[in-house]
Amino acid sequence: MSVTFTDGRSATAPLGRDVFEPTSAIASSTYLPQSSRLHLRTKQGDDIFVDLPQPTELAPLAGRPTIYLDQNHWSALANMLHEPHRVTNEQEREAAAKLIEFAMARKVVLPMSSAHLSETCKQVDADQRYRRALTIAQLSAGWQLRDPLDLRRFEIRQALTVRYRHLCLVPPAAVTLEPNAVHSGRGSDLPDVGADLPAEAQWAVHAIRCIGGILDAVLDAEHIPMSIAPGWASGFQEFATFLKSNPKGKELKRRRTHAKFIADLGRELPEEAHRAGITPEEMSNWTLNHSEEDLRDMPALGLFREVIHEKLSDERLRWLDNDLVDMMYLTSAAGYCDHVVGERAHISHIANGLRRLGRATSIHRNLRSLVKQL
Repeated sequence: MSVTFTDGRSATAPLGRDVFEPTSAIASSTYLPQSSRLHLRTKQGDDIFVDLPQPTELAPLAGRPTIYLDQNHWSALANMLHEPHRVTNEQEREAAAKLIEFAMARKVVLPMSSAHLSETCKQVDADQRYRRALTIAQLSAGWQLRDPLDLRRFEIRQALTVRYRHLCLVPPAAVTLEPNAVHSGRGSDLPDVGADLPAEAQWAVHAIRCIGGILDAVLDAEHIPMSIAPGWASGFQEFATFLKSNPKGKELKRRRTHAKFIADLGRELPEEAHRAGITPEEMSNWTLNHSEEDLRDMPALGLFREVIHEKLSDERLRWLDNDLVDMMYLTSAAGYCDHVVGERAHISHIANGLRRLGRATSIHRNLRSLVKQL
């Protein structure tokens, strides 16, 4: 470990090998405090520059558009950087190259999400996984989409607090550099930084440790299978079958899909009601009389509810295990990002939901459509 001071002095001390995991993909890590950046170099010789937040400014977007890419479009960017011959569509090739240029020049923000990390970690081929992880690390520059579980819970708490306590909470930034925002809804407590360090140094260590650990884990060569919510897809498939077998008018179908949506919230609703200081009677009143109205103003959860209704209303659709991930992350991104690029089916459902809600988020089925609007 070496520390270089602004006057040119340098201090060096050994850390020993035991502080690093044997599987670590990082060869060196350099903190650049004047530019608030972190420079990582991998064992394969690739450089990654990460933006770090200041305690008083967690999301310094400076007017840049935020763009959420579904995993298949991250794969297209990875192919463009490392195996360009695999991008066979010439228009998509040009659009991918332009988007990479914008991201490297810090003209746009491409946040990574925990879904990106999980879907990259499940990649069995180590070389392909490393290339995709490197692409996400380099082009996101440490920017993250806050965990959709955290965003959803805040939206519920905000709606209940506004309606019953007449108070408006300060929303957290959805696209941010905040340490560990990508996992903020998972309830994991991070160990404290040494109290003997100055406050500024404690913050720097915390920020470096969080983003460094995230990127090292996803760059590692170990395959990590994704876990799924057991029974989620089959439960919705059964409900879709029930709706098909019991056809009624649009209004009753809407009420039925809303009831299924409320049930799907599980513990989120009662737990956030408790956090907001809402009584059981008020929570029941909200569920029965105000939830449909208030959901229209929820950026992520309101759109998720519309997609639930959209999919349940189409008896031809099959519910798949991965639908939960796609629906949660794409609706959260469409609620908070300027642009979303996803695969055709989910983008179609989201587009219909946005129209019903009267929203104007730019959503795209391919990179060339995105680049035309930048």
